[in-house]
Amino acid sequence: MAARTQGAPEYFVWEVPGKPVSIHLHLDVIDRMQADVIRGFAAVPRRGAEVGGILLGVIEPGPVSSVRIEDFEEVECEHKSGPSYVLSDEDRARFRAACDHWQPDEARPMYAVGFYRSHTRDSLALAPEDIELLDELLPSPGHVALLIKPYGGNKPSLAGFFFRENGVFPRIAALEFPFRRRELAGSGDPQPALPRPATTAYAPSARPSFPPRNPGLRTGVWIPLSSVFLLFGIALGLMIALARGSSFTSRKPQDFSLGLSVSRADDNLSVRWDHDASAIHAAGHGVLEIDDGSYTKSVDLDAAQLKNGSIIYRNASAAVRFRLSVFPNPRVTVSETAEWRK
Repeated sequence: MAARTQGAPEYFVWEVPGKPVSIHLHLDVIDRMQADVIRGFAAVPRRGAEVGGILLGVIEPGPVSSVRIEDFEEVECEHKSGPSYVLSDEDRARFRAACDHWQPDEARPMYAVGFYRSHTRDSLALAPEDIELLDELLPSPGHVALLIKPYGGNKPSLAGFFFRENGVFPRIAALEFPFRRRELAGSGDPQPALPRPATTAYAPSARPSFPPRNPGLRTGVWIPLSSVFLLFGIALGLMIALARGSSFTSRKPQDFSLGLSVSRADDNLSVRWDHDASAIHAAGHGVLEIDDGSYTKSVDLDAAQLKNGSIIYRNASAAVRFRLSVFPNPRVTVSETAEWRK
């Protein structure tokens, strides 16, 4: 059995011989979902926090049901029970609201076609709470589930689809596949992409936090010495920051240009900036603020993403405003704004 890419090159086609379903997964969805999965995986040491939400697209029933996944909507979890994606009552209410919002509607081309979550537990299998959630809120015979198991380093995540057979979800995926564009499409590394806006009513920005491990009694012996090193580090860091601040703020005005621009690229917007700009090179991180009609979002960019010089964004309205702010040092902020109108 083998999954494959087929037809339009921007889709990965998941099929299992003899099974009555064919799933077409847009490669842009893989890029954007993988970014969310890895952020959750890095949020909690060792185990990683799971993230999840709703798959969006179209279901075409038939002897072989065709499920086309075009986008997704993350539904935040408070992680009251730990790092697993186990929904509290409040989380479940948000998930229900998202499902209600994404019911089929002739006014838009997509609706809820399934459930997804990252999986940091043993084996790639649906949990009882996953099946309960699917049976209650995504009960259609055509609805599917997607699990993604992330790994550290350069190893690609592993994923598997699940679908109902005779009304029942199997616990184990019939076929697993690498969840990375490079392996599925044979292409190079994609540009970082941002999720398409949908609704903001059930997407709080807070990430899960968990209490630190008890360090034990032995660390108490080193408290005085640690304090000395801490004070020394603070003083040294302040001296370096002041030195860097004075050197950067003395630069010419053109050194503060980011070269931010936005243009149409097929169905998306291509947002670019000058990755060779002095402020970009000096910055350790940045923030991209997006105003897209009634939708607003702030996206944190690390140094590697800044040096990449571009992102792909799928807009929802006819007028979008982007504001990029970078921080060459704690005393300096460099910002630039660009707008796109249809």
